[in-house]
Amino acid sequence: NYKDKGFQLSSLLPPVQWLPSYARSVLGRPREEDVKRAGNLPFSLAGDVIAGTTVGVMLVPQCLAFAMLAGLPVQVGLYSSFAPLVAYACFGTIRQVQPGPTALVSLLTGQALDSLGLEDPASRVAGASLLALVVGSFSVLLGVVRFGFIIDFMSHSVMAAFCTAAGITIGTSQLKHLLGIDMPRQKYWWQTAWYLLTHLGESDLATCVLGGTLLMLLLVLKYWKSAGPAPKRRSHRVWRRFPCDPQTRSFRALKLVADLSSLISVAAGWIWGLVYRHADVDSVKFVGSIDSTGFVFKIPDSAYADDLGGNTIFVTGAVIAIVGFLETVAVGGKFAAKARYEYVPNQELIALGVSNIAGAVMSGYPTTGSFTRTAVNAMFGATSLVSCVLSALIVLLAVFFLLPVISLLPLASLAPIIIQGAIGVVDLHAFRVARRASLTEFGVMLATVVVSLALTVKEGLLVGFVLSVLKTMNDLAHPNMAVCGRLPDNTFRDIRNFPRAEALPHAVVVRMDARLSFANTRRMKEFCLRAVQVREAQGDRIDYVVVDGKSINHVDLTGCEMLEALAEALKGRGQRLIIANLKGPVSKCLASASVPKHLRRYEGHLCIDMEQAIAIVNNHDEGGTAAEQKLQELVRRVDTATLQLQQSHAGILLCSQVFRGAEGLLPKSPSGAAAAHDRSMTL
Repeated sequence: NYKDKGFQLSSLLPPVQWLPSYARSVLGRPREEDVKRAGNLPFSLAGDVIAGTTVGVMLVPQCLAFAMLAGLPVQVGLYSSFAPLVAYACFGTIRQVQPGPTALVSLLTGQALDSLGLEDPASRVAGASLLALVVGSFSVLLGVVRFGFIIDFMSHSVMAAFCTAAGITIGTSQLKHLLGIDMPRQKYWWQTAWYLLTHLGESDLATCVLGGTLLMLLLVLKYWKSAGPAPKRRSHRVWRRFPCDPQTRSFRALKLVADLSSLISVAAGWIWGLVYRHADVDSVKFVGSIDSTGFVFKIPDSAYADDLGGNTIFVTGAVIAIVGFLETVAVGGKFAAKARYEYVPNQELIALGVSNIAGAVMSGYPTTGSFTRTAVNAMFGATSLVSCVLSALIVLLAVFFLLPVISLLPLASLAPIIIQGAIGVVDLHAFRVARRASLTEFGVMLATVVVSLALTVKEGLLVGFVLSVLKTMNDLAHPNMAVCGRLPDNTFRDIRNFPRAEALPHAVVVRMDARLSFANTRRMKEFCLRAVQVREAQGDRIDYVVVDGKSINHVDLTGCEMLEALAEALKGRGQRLIIANLKGPVSKCLASASVPKHLRRYEGHLCIDMEQAIAIVNNHDEGGTAAEQKLQELVRRVDTATLQLQQSHAGILLCSQVFRGAEGLLPKSPSGAAAAHDRSMTL
């Protein structure tokens, strides 16, 4: 019952599974399995239409801004927002995710193209398309080899530091458009910051007024939207002047304005630019003429990778694939858990890969799931990936009808959208928590940010990942070890934290809070011998060393050898070793390695609980016979349970095959699907 589900061919194309349920639910004839599949998020066509249209309108200005962040022509943002959405709808499993261009992936793309020395628009578009193809291919490969477990190896602290550094880099890069400073693209953040500081005198007043006003509008709407419940709003000295009750019409109207703030910013900026043009203000920069008549279908030339520098583009593609996957699962998994429906991480890798490949053949650049658009999609009632297709249709219309309008858009009206998103990913709270909780983890976060700002965020993420792995290895090699005493309730606790805990007469009880592996066996052995020396220095006679193994969930071969060596060392001192509180799998592991036989040679014992260990210490179980019998019984139960699980898994597969073969021989009744379901339950 706890094993992963086996691979099914239909899982590669999830709509084959959920579209029939969706159709029946929309038509008002859902089956029991349809209700179960929907979880706490019943399928709704109206919700998908409203959410998909809203997010589509929101996506158009955002994708233009993110393309500008990557240093690409703005129409490339539109190219990257049609095919990827349709492809994800065909292969994705998270029903509320809205993929497309994001600030983080756009930053990584832009930095990759900068590092390759690409400057003219044509070469940057070609390089971005090839990068999208690399990202897509790498993601599909990871999904096929079931690499979804990678999400467990990227710590929250490293991702928080990475996103913070990315937010700072993104925000700084857009200040040139906000201030009207003519600045070439810089490779490193500190170069950008220094150029802006030394050229502040070149700021354009008209551009500053336009961009600053729109940025202030976006930030006010953003912070009002997240101001909390009505009582908290009413007590705030600023938000109390705004609508506070979510049930009122004015609150809902302002909430809609906040959700569509990107579109409002672009519309206001376009009108503002029109006023500037009529007033002959020529210092404000516009998007300019767009050389495009629609989507461009072109397969990226793989030979181009040699000219760009194959290693660089492949390493960057791998980083973007993993970061994009983490970003998608982070936001989508939260909504899936809230609505209690299942998603498949490995299938998400395949879906994101196919999405990027689809974008690559339409001259797009890498994409992934968006935090903000997914949240808006869920809030407006999206229940399936039908909303994703509808958003793509909005983008399709924009490509063919809005490009002439977009050419007259001031760049200063797009920069505030990016800066607002960049501020949202800066997480200073995570740094404060880490500083209080773990200085080592705080150091890893700080190193991630420093390297990201000194070099690029790609190097920062790699450094953070390596340091977090090294920290984990260090924690494994230096686990918490304690000398334990007995409390009045007969439990054994750390004597440092429980002063009332009393030491056992003539015995030392130690505990290690980690698996026993090659990384910590030496420290464990030294700690046990040192604990004996301390008690003996206090004048106590020590006959037994009892290792409380309740926190040990695995013992490797080096650990088994250490236990034998420790028992031998104690025997030479006239003392004996007892390993107690053993879990079933650990007991099985030790028994398979013949540890009980070797311990008995040195008068040592293995016990499944502390009561048996105390009985041996108090000479109530001479020779540990009872403890040995219970250990053997536990090992037999583990073997039996393992065999039953294997037989049960094989039986389920056999039963399903028999059912599929026999289903065609069963008579069909007029009741249709419901009767077929009853027959399958009977069989």
